[in-house]
Amino acid sequence: MIKYPRKPRSLFGKLLISHLLVVVLSLLIIGFILTYLIENYFFSARELEIVGQARDAAYLVGEDLVREDMEAVRKTAETLAFSMDAKIRVLNYNRLSVYTFDPKTEDGVVYVEPDEGVGLEEREIDHVFRGNMLTKKVYGPVLQRILVAAPIFKEDYESDLGAGGGPPERIVAGAVTISVPLRGIEETIAQISRFILYSGLMGLLIAGIFAFTLSKTLTRPLQKINNAALDMAAGKFNCKIDEVSDDEIGGLIKTFNYSVDQVEKNLEEQKRLEKLRRNLVANVSHELKAPLASVRGYSELMLDGLIKETEKEKYLQLILDNSVHLSRMVDDLLTLSRLESGQIPLEQEKVSVENLAKWSFESVVLSGEAKGLKISLDLESSLPDIKVDRHRVHEVLVNLLENALAFTPAGGEVKLKIYQETSNLIMEVQDTGCGIDHEELPFIFDRFYKADKSRRRATKGSGLGLAISKQLVELHGGKIEVESCPGKGSTFRIILPYYSG
Repeated sequence: MIKYPRKPRSLFGKLLISHLLVVVLSLLIIGFILTYLIENYFFSARELEIVGQARDAAYLVGEDLVREDMEAVRKTAETLAFSMDAKIRVLNYNRLSVYTFDPKTEDGVVYVEPDEGVGLEEREIDHVFRGNMLTKKVYGPVLQRILVAAPIFKEDYESDLGAGGGPPERIVAGAVTISVPLRGIEETIAQISRFILYSGLMGLLIAGIFAFTLSKTLTRPLQKINNAALDMAAGKFNCKIDEVSDDEIGGLIKTFNYSVDQVEKNLEEQKRLEKLRRNLVANVSHELKAPLASVRGYSELMLDGLIKETEKEKYLQLILDNSVHLSRMVDDLLTLSRLESGQIPLEQEKVSVENLAKWSFESVVLSGEAKGLKISLDLESSLPDIKVDRHRVHEVLVNLLENALAFTPAGGEVKLKIYQETSNLIMEVQDTGCGIDHEELPFIFDRFYKADKSRRRATKGSGLGLAISKQLVELHGGKIEVESCPGKGSTFRIILPYYSG
């Protein structure tokens, strides 16, 4: 029973939340920074404006204050308060408030007693009466205000020079304070803050849509891969993913599809090998059964005394022939097994193609002539040496020649043709025998495979010769091909890579 893994936490949710958190934090930081910068800008601009107004008011009030014309001071200060829409206080040289005008009150004028103060601390008043400007923010229960204090210099209204002809000593004759509420600035900043907030919410909505789309785009193929992997674990291999992209996820999909292909190929190969194994067992059993039955039967007849003395030698020869056949079959099986497992090393050396061809040809020429066949060698002149295992190549040629002799009737022809083609050495074994049906050609190099015609001829071959020949040729880096036409003969072609010099 397949145990499926626990469903993981949603990667889609993690990605979506992560993207939204990044966007929210970014918008908050940008909003705070923008609000801070805008607020500072408006406060600085308003402060600079009020400082200029305070200087102008100090100069206009100062002339009357120096002459001690308090009525003129009152009128000038009152006019300035209403024109500037600001609260103005006038301090005399004793640092006492003389007049306070506030347009926001019902009558616009408030007379302040000396002990009521002017909204400045003692050290701040000292700072102003030392001839310095002062700017401060005053935080009230409802509104913030900017308060600017400007000194009034007595010398600004006198033309006399000081002693010794130097510049006159600057004496502070009083001061003017202007207090302006920041309601307009706060409302402007509030509007800008609302605009930033609405823009941020709109940006968050758009970012949320993009984050949702991006998260879906990233997680959809991953979910497909997960489902496909589960299907593959359940034995369903038609689970390739069609979605392809050029990023890392696309590379993962390609790798997964490649893995599915490889698993399918491996399974098909295992099925094929299992089928071959079953066929091998069946074929080995079939091939061993006949000679073993013959050996057992003839042996039992001899033991039971049912064979005449004059015929014993004949039956002993049959027993020996079957024993040799069994021995050759076992040797061929061992050879094929060692070839397929790579346990047979090649002893490659430079070999004369002419000598190799004559050696193989002469090994079968007598048996061919005895059968009444015309057997010939067609060897191209001046062939360079080739680097091969001479014994193994000889074994392949002899096997192909013997097969050609076995399946060619008397009067037929068998030819060994060897020539060079580009960088390959071609060895062809041609016969005019019975040929092989086209539907059987793909299987003739399989173990124990025998075409129907050869079975009818009741040959004593093991059915392993062509399989061994194919393995030996491929071990040399070459290949073996076959062309055949039923009733007209066959041509087996060995193609070996050529190493000359």
